[in-house]
Amino acid sequence: MNKVTVSYGQTWLDIALQELGDMERAIELALLNGRAITDDLQAGEALMVPDFDSGKRSIIQLFRNAANRPASGDTFIAAEPGSIGEGIEFWALENDFVVS
Repeated sequence: MNKVTVSYGQTWLDIALQELGDMERAIELALLNGRAITDDLQAGEALMVPDFDSGKRSIIQLFRNAANRPASGDTFIAAEPGSIGEGIEFWALENDFVVS
């Protein structure tokens, strides 16, 4: 059994891939930590991680480097209410942004 610290934007699936080499073990990971798979993770949070399958070692080694850590969570930062946002995350096709 090991511990891992959650990075910004990581989900249960990301941690399962990074530490276990298998996203299918995300539910096992959540249950081990007394949580539900639908619970959001917070950066800096420590999680218990079970042992990994030695057959997945190459996948795990790929994600051990901090630069390669998966982080597929919602990292969107909402604009202030009532403000007009700028940038592609605020534009709507055929309204503000025309594709030609």
